[in-house]
Amino acid sequence: EKLLVFESAWKKEKDIVSKEIEKLHCAVEPLKAELAELEQLVRDQQDKICAVKASILKNEEKIQKMVHSINLSSRR
Repeated sequence: EKLLVFESAWKKEKDIVSKEIEKLHCAVEPLKAELAELEQLVRDQQDKICAVKASILKNEEKIQKMVHSINLSSRR
């Protein structure tokens, strides 16, 4: 009889814990969605930064060619 009481109490406790876990999984879902959105925004910003860096490097290369061209023409 004690075993039945123990098993019944254990089952109730297990059900309560399961319900609490389910409430937590439901509470976490919007946070997961927000995290995914923020991670995408970070990736987008990183892409923009890379594009700007590439543009800067191309511009630096053009400037160097112009400076070199000016130096050559001034020597003549």
